[in-house]
Amino acid sequence: MSTSSEDVRDPQASLRDLEMMLDAITDQAIIKLGPGGEVVRWSRSAQAMTGYEQREMLGRPVAVLHTPEDREAGLAGQELETVRRDGRRTFQGWRLRKNGERFLAQVTLTPVREQDGTVGGFVKTLKDVTESARAESLFHGLLESAPDAMLIVGQDARIVLANRQTETLFGFERDELTGREIEVLVPARFRSRHIGHRDGFLHDPRMRPMGAGLELYGLRRDGTEFPVEISLSPLETAEGRLVAAAIRDVTERRETEQRLQRQRDEILELSTPVIQVWDKILVLPIIGTLDTLRATRLTEGLLEKIARTQAEVAILDISGVPTIDTQVAQHLLKTVQAAALMGTVSIMSGVRPETAQSMVHLGIDMGRLRSRNTLQDALQLALAILAERAGTAAAATRALSTGEGR
Repeated sequence: MSTSSEDVRDPQASLRDLEMMLDAITDQAIIKLGPGGEVVRWSRSAQAMTGYEQREMLGRPVAVLHTPEDREAGLAGQELETVRRDGRRTFQGWRLRKNGERFLAQVTLTPVREQDGTVGGFVKTLKDVTESARAESLFHGLLESAPDAMLIVGQDARIVLANRQTETLFGFERDELTGREIEVLVPARFRSRHIGHRDGFLHDPRMRPMGAGLELYGLRRDGTEFPVEISLSPLETAEGRLVAAAIRDVTERRETEQRLQRQRDEILELSTPVIQVWDKILVLPIIGTLDTLRATRLTEGLLEKIARTQAEVAILDISGVPTIDTQVAQHLLKTVQAAALMGTVSIMSGVRPETAQSMVHLGIDMGRLRSRNTLQDALQLALAILAERAGTAAAATRALSTGEGR
């Protein structure tokens, strides 16, 4: 009867193979302990991590790696008793290298049970997490020192971390936010839209402002809303991709912008006043450069005044306009055309010789717009137009009266 090579293989050779496999693990120290916590086997990775050679550690208690304060407190024995009673456990704490240097270790301790169920020893692994802990501590420090509310959100849109500024801004405690969906901080009427923005970012993660061009609002714990500005950044971590959201309260900035806009509007109204100088005659003195916004306000103000006063003549005085270009001319023509639709005749005054030459050179056609050199001349023309209209109206009235007498 033949016997397979596996059946007759030397157990010592199998043990050597196992030790070689354990020695190939370089990121963790692997230690076999006896029932009392003494070192039975010491891997090369343990030697590389701690600086102790195998001959220095065999038979010695593993508490040699603990700090003096932990040895005095009997921490190593407490860990062994916990694992003996409860099974495999993971701990984290400071350990010592041979040269006295401390390192933060993530320790996994597993009991090795005999056939009768008693614990005959332990397998202990140590992983040096000093650098990752330092990086995590630095990250948390940066998060806490950020001037804005900072949130770290997972792929499932649930909050992983929140800093102190988030508590201040939203009124929630951090523990209340952790594990909840980010939409808890968004007003109900915006939540469906916010989910679309959030999913869009996760599909194409890159640093960018959220909802560019839109007005975004946050929701405090007390139910009050406030305008916010949000910047998003992807974070690649060992646990997968996370999203960092920086949230800033822009209430004060919005109020400042609105106040400045009101001031600009008031200045525009003062810089383009529509003056009623005579019954049915308006004068619009234009001073300074015309841009699109100002020209729009100019036209709106003139038309409103025409509607209120039933004016029949509007004088556009451009003596205060430094230059006339094609764009300015187009703005003026639009104003004149809008006034004509309301039955008002427009007159341009203050056309200086250089302005007239410039308009001719540019080929600007002002159509049938009447013009005069001075405001006085324009007023005289306006009165003549009114008299002419009045005479025409009187003649029409007489004609109607005569016709009715017959």
